[in-house]
Amino acid sequence: MSPCSLLLSVLLVAALQCEHAQCRRVPCSDRCCSFVEGFPVRLKELRTAFSTIRDYYVSSLSLLSTLSRGVRGHSPLGCHAMDSILRFYLDTVLPTAMNNRTQNNNNFKSPIDSIGNIFYELKKEIVQCRNYFSCKKPFDINEFISSYKKMQDKGLYKAMGELDLLFNYIEEYLVSKRRKH
Repeated sequence: MSPCSLLLSVLLVAALQCEHAQCRRVPCSDRCCSFVEGFPVRLKELRTAFSTIRDYYVSSLSLLSTLSRGVRGHSPLGCHAMDSILRFYLDTVLPTAMNNRTQNNNNFKSPIDSIGNIFYELKKEIVQCRNYFSCKKPFDINEFISSYKKMQDKGLYKAMGELDLLFNYIEEYLVSKRRKH
């Protein structure tokens, strides 16, 4: 086999694998679709920011498990569950983490700010794209908030420590909203 035909064969196999792995971008004609299709970049930023503070927020208690049924895949609760949990993190968890950690360590300010900014952007898009996300059934976040409060000071550490799990839920939810290729 000539070097040229070998190269063409390799490129063909790579192209077919890319096709099989759904490497193509979906052409989006509206802002909501573009946001969902572009969110993997923001998700990587979330995970990078969290990786710098993760070790501080280690806990064996479970908190986000109460949310999993609401944000899984095609759940009709997903949109409201995402909106509720993002609001709770933006209004309660992240400001508390910022106040607790930045008093003693400025290395936490930037990652927490970054996470907060991306959460704010995601929450805003979910609200503005209610039709795109098919927001139907309300989600009751009271069980989650009650668990958080019962943990007292440990609630903050657990909520922050489980951010990677929340990122997975966000990713799963947004992937379920991607347009089919």
